[in-house]
Amino acid sequence: MPLPQNYPITLISSPQNPRYKAWLRLTEAKGIKKHGEAIMAGRKVLAEVLQQFPQRVAGLIATTEAELEHLPVPSGMPVFITTPPLFAELDIYGTKGPLLLLHAPPLPEWDGTVPEGLTLFLPFQNPINLGTTLRSAAALGASVVLLQEAATPYLPKSLRASGPALFQTPVMQGPPLARLAELHHLPLFALSPKGSNIFSFAFPKAVGLVAGMEGPGLDDHWPLDKRLSIPMQPQVESLNAAIAVAMAMACLEACKYN
Repeated sequence: MPLPQNYPITLISSPQNPRYKAWLRLTEAKGIKKHGEAIMAGRKVLAEVLQQFPQRVAGLIATTEAELEHLPVPSGMPVFITTPPLFAELDIYGTKGPLLLLHAPPLPEWDGTVPEGLTLFLPFQNPINLGTTLRSAAALGASVVLLQEAATPYLPKSLRASGPALFQTPVMQGPPLARLAELHHLPLFALSPKGSNIFSFAFPKAVGLVAGMEGPGLDDHWPLDKRLSIPMQPQVESLNAAIAVAMAMACLEACKYN
């Protein structure tokens, strides 16, 4: 695919370049929040995002223009060409392919309601768990509310796990997990080893599924009558957080057809 002729190119050859120095900080939540940008890697993922969500892209980073020839680069898309050593510092996964510079604005605030369908409430601090669950949510048509404890979905590990799914499902910013437990009027049900069997639970049309934090699990104040469990063999202590949520979502999806 030939590149469009009208896209601006910026050459960056110095590690002291202010823009480049800002990019180096995009591996941490603090830098992402400060600069409002994130970096995504992976040629297949890049092509999907450029095709489906070009408005979420702030630019492309590469070492040569030739690297971009088979990507659907929109006209007017900023392109930044760096030296190979500078690029290697940004290419933390060693993809040796172009990188996407994404817009990473603050997430919209959750409005405090649970609409019809499934809404996930996630406090995941592990970015891989978070990205993996965002991918599952997009696949099963769920909305997502990230609780105050959660990692930012724009971290490199989260983006690598979620891919374009981050943009394929509504993602909002919510309250802390403890505050959520106080909203008794909402149809919120939390995953917990001490809950009722999720496979025999009659899900309402509007449901909020709440995951516990990796390790600590749920706040002790979460109502016992609003806890759901996935049956496991007694010798198994727990499931991976992302896997548990995916199983729960699949159960809910199956309930629609029973």
